[in-house]
Amino acid sequence: FENQEYPIKVMLLLTYATLMWVGFSSHFAAKSPQEGKKVNESGSVVRKNSFIGWISFSYLLGIVAIELWSQVFHHYVFGSRFPFLPLIMVSLYCGVGMMYSWMWQLAWIVRH
Repeated sequence: FENQEYPIKVMLLLTYATLMWVGFSSHFAAKSPQEGKKVNESGSVVRKNSFIGWISFSYLLGIVAIELWSQVFHHYVFGSRFPFLPLIMVSLYCGVGMMYSWMWQLAWIVRH
């Protein structure tokens, strides 16, 4: 991406993420107030199977870290050397995320 295309890239990503979040959260929402909740040892109700777990949240933080590296730190560390490195990092990281999402979806289908 060229520098002038960066805001468009970010806006498209945020729009897509928002639409997917709304679509999936309505699809996977609990049907009743008690569904998706469990009672712990102290008797209080805690939410079970939240939509975004710690693995997904960590993955999203990793995307932010890779984007910061690509846009800011890569130029300071390597200068004009290795111009392909940010793209490789993003591609590999997104590939891992796609594999995880497919495995999560398959596990969810098998359980239900």
